Amino acid sequence: MTTPFTHASPAIREGHRWWLGLAACWLLTVAATASATGMAAAAAPDDPFRSPMWHYNLNRYLGEAATVRHSDAVVLKVPHFAEDATQVPLTVDLSGFAAEVKEVITWVDLNPVPHLFTFQPEAAEVRAIALNFRIQQASTVRAAVRDAQGVWHIGSAQVDAAGGGCTAPSVTASNPDWAASLGRMHGALFSPVDAPAATRLKVQIMHPMDSGMVGNIPRFNIEVVELRGSADLVRLASMTLSESASENPLFVFDLKRAAQHGGIVLWMRDNGGNVFESRLGG
Repeated sequence: MTTPFTHASPAIREGHRWWLGLAACWLLTVAATASATGMAAAAAPDDPFRSPMWHYNLNRYLGEAATVRHSDAVVLKVPHFAEDATQVPLTVDLSGFAAEVKEVITWVDLNPVPHLFTFQPEAAEVRAIALNFRIQQASTVRAAVRDAQGVWHIGSAQVDAAGGGCTAPSVTASNPDWAASLGRMHGALFSPVDAPAATRLKVQIMHPMDSGMVGNIPRFNIEVVELRGSADLVRLASMTLSESASENPLFVFDLKRAAQHGGIVLWMRDNGGNVFESRLGG
């Protein structure tokens, strides 16, 4: 029995073999890529909350080669249900984390912009960080803490919500005189009762923190926060913020500073180039 290929010219048969070889190479490449992706995903532990964004966000924020562990020492304090989807309080409690904290990254799995903040202590030890955020729908919230060995320790919590927080218009910007109060800060520096050797900084800044997800309103948010010693302006810690942070954000930092006394200078810059600064304590 013959086939059309049997009677084809040598040139046609050679071309056919070339296409078969190309297809085989493509299939091998796809298989190798899928295998590598599967191995990278398999290196991370399973997500107890079964979020569809678990592996994607790990790779995006921590890197595909990151060593990841779930940790009870990274405690996330959030409400079980967000009554106000535009103002959801979050506290990352690291008072029980025994290792040195090199970096903290937080994100909200199902937000349009999952990243919330990245915090890096420099000349200070961090015990806790608190900040309000927006939530678009019920989602798992994560905090990943990198220790001195490069291992990421992850704490997670689930927040139920009616949603819509990321696409709700700013209340602050609806005031025609909002620009007059832009960057106004209210805060204090004090020592917590349970840890007199530590320093707690609590500050709220007036800023619309527009997410850019409301029609005809561009993104306008604080991007960089720095804590500096008031005596020598040495940077104690820095934070980068994303659009998921709430408007008029309230920051709380519990810090332990080595050989550093006096007040703290809080310095911020938004994506419009505006710089805000406040000196607290000292």
